[in-house]
Amino acid sequence: MKPEELSRLAAAFAVKLKAGLSVGKALYALSVETKQPRLVAACRGVKADVDKGRPLGEALRDYPDVFDEISVAALGAGQKGNRLPLELQRLSAYLATTAKIARGLSGATKRPLVAFGAGLLIVLVVLGVSAPALEKFLQGLPERDWPAASHVASLVSHAARSFLPVVLALVASAYAGFHLLLRGEKGQLRRDAMLLQAPLVGSLWREKAKAHFTRTTGLLAAAGVPQLEAMESAAMTSGSVAVRGAVMVVADKLGKGRDLPTALAEVGLVSRSEVNAMQAAERRGTLGEMLMKHAEAGDADLLRRISRLKNVVQSLTILVLGVLVAGALLGLVGAALAH
Repeated sequence: MKPEELSRLAAAFAVKLKAGLSVGKALYALSVETKQPRLVAACRGVKADVDKGRPLGEALRDYPDVFDEISVAALGAGQKGNRLPLELQRLSAYLATTAKIARGLSGATKRPLVAFGAGLLIVLVVLGVSAPALEKFLQGLPERDWPAASHVASLVSHAARSFLPVVLALVASAYAGFHLLLRGEKGQLRRDAMLLQAPLVGSLWREKAKAHFTRTTGLLAAAGVPQLEAMESAAMTSGSVAVRGAVMVVADKLGKGRDLPTALAEVGLVSRSEVNAMQAAERRGTLGEMLMKHAEAGDADLLRRISRLKNVVQSLTILVLGVLVAGALLGLVGAALAH
C-alpha cells in the first residue's frame, strides 16, 4: 500500500475519532468512503475484530500488505495510551513526509536516468531506421559537401543499425543481472555501498537513512513504544544495512551503561550538538517528541537539498537530450540544406 494512501486514511480516521465516533464505527465509515479495494477489505476485517474486543494493533497486524510494521506499532501503542487520534495524526504526517522524500529522491536520480536512457534509445533507433536513406542520399554528394554533423550521423546510424540489437540484448541482460546481484542481504549491502559512495547523491542517501531512523524512532517512542524496540523497528524499516549495524552497536553500548543520546551520537545517527538536549528530554520522558522535532528540521533540509539536485539534474538531462536530438536532426538534414 502506498504511503500516501495510508496517510490519507490515517488522517480521516483521526477526524472521525475526534468527532466522537467509536473505533468500530470510524472503521465502518472509512470502509464506505474509500474506493481502494484492499483498504475496504482491511477496514471491514479490522472492524469485525475490534467489535469482538480484539486490540486495534493486533487486528491491524493481520493485514501486512496494507498496514506496515510502523503503523501497527504506533497505533497499537496509541490505543493503549488512550492517544489514538493524536497518534493517527502523527502517523499521517510521518507517512506523508516519507512519501515526499522518496518521490523527491526518485525524481532527482531514477527518473532523469530513465528519461535519458529512453531518449538516447529513441535517437539511436531513429538513426538506425534512417541509415539506408541517409547513406543513399549522401552517396550522391561529394564528401567535401557533407557537414560534420552528417559524417557523425552516418557513422552512428550505421553502428546503430549493425549493433543496436546486440546492445539492447546486453542492456537487458545487464539489467536482469544487476537485480539478481542486489537480491538478499548481501545484495542489499552492495546496494548500500553503491548508493552511499555515489557522487552527488551519496550524501543524500546517507541523510535519508538517518532522517528515516530519527523520524521513525521519534514517532514510535512518542506513541509509547519502548525506546530500544522503537530503534530496532526504525532500523529494520530504514532500508539501510548501515543503519541496522549502527543500531546493533547502540544496543551494545546501552547494555554497557551508556545513555541513549550519547550512544546515538557516537555511531553518527544524531549530531553531537543534540546530545545535551536529548539527555534533558530523556529525563523528562519526552525524548520521542524531541526526536520528532529534530526530524522535522532534518527532513526540511533534506527536501531542500533534494529539490536543488532535482532541478540541476533535470535541467542537465533536458540539455543533453536536446543536444542529441539537435545533432541527429542536423546530421539527417544538414547535407540536404548544404546542397
